[in-house]
Amino acid sequence: MTQTPATSQPVNSWGQLIHQVNLSPDLLTFHRAILDLQCKVVGGEYGALWTMGPDNKPIIKAAWPAPLENSEAASTVRELLEKSVQGGFERKVSHVLKVAPEGSNDTPGIGAHVFVTVLRSGEEIAAVTTVVADCQDPNLLQSTLPMRELAGGLYENFMLRQQIIQTATEADQVRSAMALLATSQEAEGFKGAALNLVNELARQLKCARVTLGWIKGRGITLRAMSDTEELKRHSEHARLLELAMGECLDQEQPIIYPFPVGAEPLLTEAVTYAHRKLAGPDSGIYIVSIPLRLRDEWLGVLTLERETPIDGLLVTQLQLLADVIAPQLADRYETDRWLTGHAWNSVKWAASYLVGPKHVVWKMVAVLVFLCLMFVALGKMPFKISSEFTFEAQSKRIVPAPYEGDLAKVHVRPGAAVEAGQVLAQLNATELKLQLAESASQLRVSLLQRQQARAENEIATAQQAAATIKQIHARIALLEYQIEKSVIRSPIDGVVLVGDWYDKVGGVVEKGKPMFEVAPLEDLIPVLRVSEEDIDELQKYIRTNGAFPTGKLTTRSQPDQDFEFFVRRIVPLATSVNNANVFEVRSRLAVGDWSANKEYQANQTVVHDGILYRAARDSQAVSPQTDDQIWVRANWLRPGMEGLARVDMGKRPIWWVATHRITDTLHLWTWW
Repeated sequence: MTQTPATSQPVNSWGQLIHQVNLSPDLLTFHRAILDLQCKVVGGEYGALWTMGPDNKPIIKAAWPAPLENSEAASTVRELLEKSVQGGFERKVSHVLKVAPEGSNDTPGIGAHVFVTVLRSGEEIAAVTTVVADCQDPNLLQSTLPMRELAGGLYENFMLRQQIIQTATEADQVRSAMALLATSQEAEGFKGAALNLVNELARQLKCARVTLGWIKGRGITLRAMSDTEELKRHSEHARLLELAMGECLDQEQPIIYPFPVGAEPLLTEAVTYAHRKLAGPDSGIYIVSIPLRLRDEWLGVLTLERETPIDGLLVTQLQLLADVIAPQLADRYETDRWLTGHAWNSVKWAASYLVGPKHVVWKMVAVLVFLCLMFVALGKMPFKISSEFTFEAQSKRIVPAPYEGDLAKVHVRPGAAVEAGQVLAQLNATELKLQLAESASQLRVSLLQRQQARAENEIATAQQAAATIKQIHARIALLEYQIEKSVIRSPIDGVVLVGDWYDKVGGVVEKGKPMFEVAPLEDLIPVLRVSEEDIDELQKYIRTNGAFPTGKLTTRSQPDQDFEFFVRRIVPLATSVNNANVFEVRSRLAVGDWSANKEYQANQTVVHDGILYRAARDSQAVSPQTDDQIWVRANWLRPGMEGLARVDMGKRPIWWVATHRITDTLHLWTWW
């Protein structure tokens, strides 16, 4: 067997070694200490501690005296130990294997041996150590067995101590949860209890922000945020928080972003798209969301944001806290609601009075008035939502600057028709080409250096030259890529909408700055700006009918021509236009008249809020040739044109159509 001399370490006493093993703070340190003990017991030259991996293959957890790699001798020893450890896991008993005799004297018990020791935790094999030693005394094979078997007892003792530490940790978690519960109970009402909870959590766990969300209807609403008295629920951060909490509720499990090292598979397989958006790029924020549940009912979510990593122990503590605090919060929430039972009793009393035997004439008059009001209430009329709209190019592409550089040439102006791949502009690539030539020269020098080093058998110098060659190749590839990207081309066929750069030739453009917008003119969609006073009715229509509504629109430039359209998607974010909050409603033009045109395909559907809807009423949808037919009919349409659109919402009661705006205003004025 090829051997490499190992560095010897002084041994003060076996008691000190065992004491060092017992005082190991974690499992990795314990593995190293117990392997060191095994190697010194038999005077080993090399050693390794193995555990069984998930694919039933042994994995090295510790090596002695150094990692078994980076040399031919170490690789030979590693292969020998890998073969030996298989027998340890299969035979499940400690044993000694002879590798080769020393010299030509094949004396039994003398020569290189592998000492295989099985370490147990309870009835299970937890690990196996394999130690290579040059044995000159046959009695050493059996005399070292008790000391080697001692390690098994030390391993089991260490695991028991770890269990005791875990039990103490769990007890601390319970005490912490009860302390938080007591803190939240000091406040009055649900809002006060929730605020106390998030503030105390932020203080104890040193979080930048702790937020509590509560389920309301089909969504989740922010109810409390640490160090915040008044929540701004319409802010962008609040929207991202609600999306992250919804993501946690959808999966019904804790969500951690980013995943901690060594996390459970259940945590690493979770979807974290909304949490990643909440953390933002390169923010250094760690986020964990814990769902709150009372028996089989989901109540809300606790989301913690902090600048230090989140481990599995903290997740376990938060889950325990959620189980303890959820019933108390649910009780506070129910207590704060209106006492509808009293109102219901009043309604029943009034009903018994109306059908009683007194005041017959007045009751008959009341019945007649009621019937008249019912007749008026049952009368219906068409109800339409009016809103302004703007035509937008559906397939618009924004062409950004690939990198920061000088603008050399511009080939197109806004309004020019371009084809896919056509050159729009060029950046000055002279400096990049010079750098490319310099890198090519450096590459030739490095190739010569590597060749000379190999000829002189200077392995280290040759390896260094090879690494330099790889680095230069990477730089050449980057420079070639940047030179190629210096020619800015159109990604699609269409017309240049934005991008007048002729007066900026010779100037510097910033990386990622939009330079051109290209879109086909025949691919236009109307984008409605529906007032927030009407968007709720539009969403109710979609939920009730299971289909998106249709309507008509006309432009300001050609008010004598109207076009049929149907709603495709509602953007769930309000924007301010002319000092009013509006929602974008993306639509699509239809061809001809809805009642006359039967050339629709019924298999087109649209997904909105996770629900599948038909694309138009009566299972109708627009044919694939709709855009082309519209363009033939009205080739004067252009992106940016505005006009008025009316969405058909079906028939509604006359009284409701006349009074719903007044009713909404009164509700807003009288709300407190």
